[in-house]
Amino acid sequence: MLNKQSVRVCYRLAESLKNNPNPHLTNVAKTDADRKAFMRLLSNKNLTEEYIQFEFIGKSRESMKVVEEKLLAFHDTSEVVLNKQRNRLTDKEGLGPGGRETNLSVFLHMALLYGRESFHYHGLGGVQLYNRYKNRVTCKEAENRNTGHFRGEITRWKVNVEETESALKVINDLIDILHVCDREGDVYPMMESFFRQHIKFLIRSRTDRRATIWEDGKKIPLCDVFEHYPADFETTETVKSSRKKLNGKKLVVRSKKVTFAVPKSCKYVLGEPRPKPMTINVIEVFEKGKGFSKSAARKRSRTKKDHDDETISWRLLTNEEINSEEELLELVLCYRKRWLIETYFKYLKSDGFDIENICLKTGKAIRKMILMAISASDKVLKLKEAGLNQDNETPATSIFTEDEVEVLDLIFKQYLKGESQSPSLRNPFTSKSIAWAYWIIARLGGFNGAVKKTRHAVSVKKIGLGLERFIFMYDGYRSLN
Repeated sequence: MLNKQSVRVCYRLAESLKNNPNPHLTNVAKTDADRKAFMRLLSNKNLTEEYIQFEFIGKSRESMKVVEEKLLAFHDTSEVVLNKQRNRLTDKEGLGPGGRETNLSVFLHMALLYGRESFHYHGLGGVQLYNRYKNRVTCKEAENRNTGHFRGEITRWKVNVEETESALKVINDLIDILHVCDREGDVYPMMESFFRQHIKFLIRSRTDRRATIWEDGKKIPLCDVFEHYPADFETTETVKSSRKKLNGKKLVVRSKKVTFAVPKSCKYVLGEPRPKPMTINVIEVFEKGKGFSKSAARKRSRTKKDHDDETISWRLLTNEEINSEEELLELVLCYRKRWLIETYFKYLKSDGFDIENICLKTGKAIRKMILMAISASDKVLKLKEAGLNQDNETPATSIFTEDEVEVLDLIFKQYLKGESQSPSLRNPFTSKSIAWAYWIIARLGGFNGAVKKTRHAVSVKKIGLGLERFIFMYDGYRSLN
């Protein structure tokens, strides 16, 4: 257990990271004494990852005020490569090989929670850190395929989904959650387990299911389903996107309810029943006039030509009910919004905290610092959301103190000369709202002040830089007064 002084230092570190996303404790700490205290804290064996998870990530999730009963949980994994720190480390415990065996990495698997109708950011779901071992057991080995524990890393998806589901149900058992996963989540025993537990999922298919059972008993490959049977629902959609390659494209969207047979090579989870056949909806999304790419359906393509920027060939698997074309298009939109978690990983790794350059001496300390950075990321994400949604109703005091709001007002009037600017460069938001605070922070981060679009927000990198400059000005104001 941490003593009272260590707890105070831990909260001070969390608050410093919120206002100054930086991997170097020299920049995060305001004084040399703080830097030494933070170093001792992260080296303290009593400060465990479980404590950080419970005290910061878990409690923030419990105190989350969910105003919507329908939520989206975006799940994904990102590799944190620490090769630059290899020669600096005195202990590599907690780290291991990455995507390349020569990498020194730790893997971050987590979920972000957004409103299903408004796409407002609500908070963090489950967060896990794990590392590989050189002598690890893989599921590709024949002797581990159908016997023993299902030890593949893919179980991280299952654990994370179930943890997020149970944590939110404790807050409000009426919350309806749809878990959105990329192709790594396409594992039959995991989907069947969710199906059995009535956990809603939307997962992009990675491989072609060759055994598909229909009412007439005929088995055909999944990629040929729509050639033999008419779709239950089919419609077209015109893409509206900031990307020139995607904007204006017309997509064909169709769905069919099918029953999957259990694959012969299906692995299972010890302690759970053997997977059974399940009936779910299959959604295909592809460009009109081009058809669905069967080469991309039969195996996961690793070429640049199959990236989403150039071609769209999605097959989505879901146990969500589809009763109309509107519901079908809504599910496709939910998957398209999955890029939000990719933006978050970019913020953690390059546009904000830069966690791959954490300057600490042990692997355990680095893992703790990563968790602290994740727990401190809410402030930046909420400011970005305020800019996107032009939130004039939520007060700025929801994430800033009253003293900080007063300093923001002084910066707006005196430093930025907001009231004397031309109409196109003025702060268009209600005074002392969270959107008003976002505009000021963004200006300090390099934004020119012109809000030309209905949904507009600068990058999280500029927001992080603006926060850093604001805290520097705030500390100067306090020292003079």
